[in-house]
Amino acid sequence: MVSNQPLVTIITNTKNRANLISRCIKSIQMQTYLNYEHIIADGGTDNTKQVVEAYEDPHIKYISVPVGGPIVQTREAFKISKGDFITFLDDDDEYTPEKIEKQLELILSLPEDYFIYGAMTYYDNDTKEELRIHKAEFKGGKEILPIAVANPVICGTPTLMFHRKTFESVGGTWIAGIGNEMSDWALGCKALKQGWKVAALNESYLRIYVNHGGVRMSDPRFYKNNAERNIKFHIYFLTEYADVIKENPKSGIIHYQNLIRYYVSIGLYGKACGVWKKLLIASFSLKSLALYPYVCSKKIFCENKS
Repeated sequence: MVSNQPLVTIITNTKNRANLISRCIKSIQMQTYLNYEHIIADGGTDNTKQVVEAYEDPHIKYISVPVGGPIVQTREAFKISKGDFITFLDDDDEYTPEKIEKQLELILSLPEDYFIYGAMTYYDNDTKEELRIHKAEFKGGKEILPIAVANPVICGTPTLMFHRKTFESVGGTWIAGIGNEMSDWALGCKALKQGWKVAALNESYLRIYVNHGGVRMSDPRFYKNNAERNIKFHIYFLTEYADVIKENPKSGIIHYQNLIRYYVSIGLYGKACGVWKKLLIASFSLKSLALYPYVCSKKIFCENKS
């Protein structure tokens, strides 16, 4: 059990999810740790406000944020928050009852320059079948940045917990202008780059639901111009962490591969070939070599079709 009782702020961004948000609210109400505030930032136009207010829960603060998307929603929620620690829950997911308690036990056992993340379990929304577990295994500071840039391992929005000063130092919201309006991956890397350290809660206290007919706000597919947004996102990583990738070329592989795929999807074959050459330098392999005929075949197919 947590001996002292710091206030924990839980931020939930939502948009036209009145049919899903009750699961999120109820899971927070079931927490074994009771000193929390739950701020729901609503960017939609449905009856979410009425659903939330029907709970008459003094822990809940509802705010309407009709413009700006998740970045503005989170910023406005953080502005009115009072918590010593900041964490999150997506509107379509749920905590298990000990989530906040276990997170606090871990983060309070660490020096104050740490933030934490954790494992999470994915479920099919319709069948409630367990699909997979996203493990959390990494701990450290800047020395693990090459791993964090290379793959989305320091991630999982609802598993993140920050000291208030840490979250404020990384901007008090998600990173703007990078193509993904709510990227936990990018935020975790930014915190590490600034000199903060991360630790992992190895057990899963999160239930993440998929296949409920909607797309997550943290998924670029939630927005229009998916290819353009993804291109911007991976260029951001290649630019922001150019020094990391220069020292550790394999850290750029996933970003090169995705850029090739998205450039091809919108017919920018010349750009795709340019990125392919950089990929070969980072990783000369049969898999990398095979991407060139893939690009050429797509180009020829489209030319013949037209």
